[in-house]
Amino acid sequence: MKAFTLVELLITLSVIGLLAALGLPALNNALQAGRKAKEVGAIKGLITAYNTYSSDNNNMLLKSYDQNGTATDINGKEMSGEDSHEAHRWPWRLAPYFNYGFYTTTHVNDMELAIKAAGGLSQAYLVSVIPSFGLNINCGGNDYEGGSLKTSVSNYNQVNKPSQFIAFVSSRSSAMGKKYEGFYYTEVPKLTKWSKSSSPKSTGYVSARYNGQVIVAFLGGNVSVLNYEELVKTNYWVP
Repeated sequence: MKAFTLVELLITLSVIGLLAALGLPALNNALQAGRKAKEVGAIKGLITAYNTYSSDNNNMLLKSYDQNGTATDINGKEMSGEDSHEAHRWPWRLAPYFNYGFYTTTHVNDMELAIKAAGGLSQAYLVSVIPSFGLNINCGGNDYEGGSLKTSVSNYNQVNKPSQFIAFVSSRSSAMGKKYEGFYYTEVPKLTKWSKSSSPKSTGYVSARYNGQVIVAFLGGNVSVLNYEELVKTNYWVP
């Protein structure tokens, strides 16, 4: 049996390395496509739950933050207290409408892993703060950050074109020096060009985490994948 020379071994290893280098981008693209598809599926379920809530409540739109909001945790225990922010943010108040399926509806990919690493759904405060999607602050309103918003609407019937009015968007935030690919509300971005290094506040907490693309669910129930620049230039943020 012929023995490989050192030169032949080096050539073989070089070829293997080259093939691996060529295959790695394809693998990364495939993984990102899978994450993207998972997020699209999740936001479809989310907007369905959001509109079901509206139908059951005289077409009222759920606020991203409601100072009078009440909610129960996954064990049916009421969340209460003056500083009960988890009950005031939309994830726990909307939870009954997606059967508390956070990991398939509101917290996917990185945010699912973050919540599980922190202790799971028992971490009610975290669950309320960093869902993968932010609710447009103009859709329903927000008592905590913008109680006097003139552009916010409270009733579905106030929106002339629901299919062109943003409800949920891929979001991100930062806290304690760490960035999260999730936040409970979004607003009109101040920057016209997306950058990972930009502060979440400057991009309206919007996350264009898929090569500059954003997953968007409109109030009409339609879901789109839009470039960040396109999203900023539109009037989708106001009714």
